[in-house]
Amino acid sequence: MDRKRAELILQVDKYEDAHDAYEALLFQLKSSMLNQGIIPKVLRKRQERLNSIHKAYIFLENSPPVKFEKHQVTIEGDNWETLFLSYEKNKSKFKRDLAVGTNAIELVNAIDGLILNQKLWSNYFTFDFEKITLPVLGKEMDSMELLALLKVHKSTALMDLPEEILKEYGRILKNLEAEK
Repeated sequence: MDRKRAELILQVDKYEDAHDAYEALLFQLKSSMLNQGIIPKVLRKRQERLNSIHKAYIFLENSPPVKFEKHQVTIEGDNWETLFLSYEKNKSKFKRDLAVGTNAIELVNAIDGLILNQKLWSNYFTFDFEKITLPVLGKEMDSMELLALLKVHKSTALMDLPEEILKEYGRILKNLEAEK
């Protein structure tokens, strides 16, 4: 990477300096990710953008590399309700990490956690969703609505779950297809 390319990536000409540019770009990306559902393909593109922003910033500021620890993620429960609550607890943690992250690498790590969490949760409801009319892929079902349905049907066999739940599970599986 050269100086001109790094300045172009960070759009330094729009800001006072590279640090302001870096913070502004991170804020823009964080805002968009916090306001959208978990769509791995979209989030992977955001990770690519974050990585290039970070490399440009490191180059211009001559900063040392950022160190981070990968999170251990598990989904535990003995019925649909407790599995969902475990998933939601993890999701909240990674969304919080996104919200408070101060550098691109922390955000990349939070995205990895969100996607891994969704993958682990989807392992409990793998099925052929091709026969189901899926909702809009970018629109998640309201968490409280899904929790209420899962509470009522916590011990129901997967394929006997109400259509609303299967549609949501199918949407998640469809979103994860590129990740498998």
